[in-house]
Amino acid sequence: MKLSSYQNLRVPNFSVHNLRQVLEEADLDWRTALANAEIDPNALTRPGSTIPARKELAFQLQFVALTRDRVDLWVRASRAYATSTYGARGMALATAPTVAAWAEVASATDNAPGLLEITPLREPDGRVTGIEFTYPDAPEELIPFSVYRDLCTATPSLAWLYGGAFPFTRIEVPLAEVSPEALTYVSCTIDCCAEALRLWWDPAISTEELPFGNAFQHEAWVKADAQIIDSFRATGDWPHTVAKAIRAAPSLNRTLANVAATLRVSPRTLQRKLELTGNDFARVRDETLSDLACDLLSHTDHSVAEISRKLGYTDPASFTMAFKRWRGMPPTAFREASRYEDKESWTSAH
Repeated sequence: MKLSSYQNLRVPNFSVHNLRQVLEEADLDWRTALANAEIDPNALTRPGSTIPARKELAFQLQFVALTRDRVDLWVRASRAYATSTYGARGMALATAPTVAAWAEVASATDNAPGLLEITPLREPDGRVTGIEFTYPDAPEELIPFSVYRDLCTATPSLAWLYGGAFPFTRIEVPLAEVSPEALTYVSCTIDCCAEALRLWWDPAISTEELPFGNAFQHEAWVKADAQIIDSFRATGDWPHTVAKAIRAAPSLNRTLANVAATLRVSPRTLQRKLELTGNDFARVRDETLSDLACDLLSHTDHSVAEISRKLGYTDPASFTMAFKRWRGMPPTAFREASRYEDKESWTSAH
């Protein structure tokens, strides 16, 4: 995932909420950190809310600056990340019937929090023998914390799935050293100064049935996690799939990067697929928002300001200008005309 794409996304507020809480418990200046990242503290009190990814990144950097040389706080923060943190994807991970299935789900998207990319490690015959975490676009000062976060999240998750100590054969970390408190679930060789974070195991482990796995539930959660992209795979209709994603969350999915993240593809891939159908993202978005606006103006009593907010515009004036470009008239005029037509139709029918 490219840094430019990541910064155009909105992400769940959980991570910043978690890091803020760690700072507060350690009596560190979390208020200034939030202010420097331009985050309203109230945005962290609403479960399920989102914040701009660029602000999450800014706050992570503030957190790392405040907790430099405090690996104990990094480990504490990491323990808050669990399968439940990741919604449907977390449930797909928790119900994985094999380690190979877990690795496939963990690496199933080309974007992830914290500018993270995950890739299964394979034998020449294709068997999964590990998993690799890389940070190609993360700021250099953020990488050590990210490595601790992912190490302290993945190793207990695999131990829980396995029903006991997970038989890692080797772990590589892109750090000069690793604090022992981060290795609670590790009893193998640790190789430091590697190029990436890699967790290795015997490939035979990957196909063993896991004690808490459930293939049927796993398949259902994988499908739920990729519901919209599954719809595309069934129809082959990229413009329809993009429009569906925008209609589902118009205020969020106004950008190519956000829709691409929803569809689990890269922004470049999404734009290319649309171009093959003779479309581009801006055209599909404007047509979808125009249709939504017309529906709301014709069939609800929402004010123009309310409709503007629902569609993700920062102010009604911007929405009005866009609507005039789409329909050749202001939204208030369109509403009056549509209601006059409805009245005329009703009169004629009676």
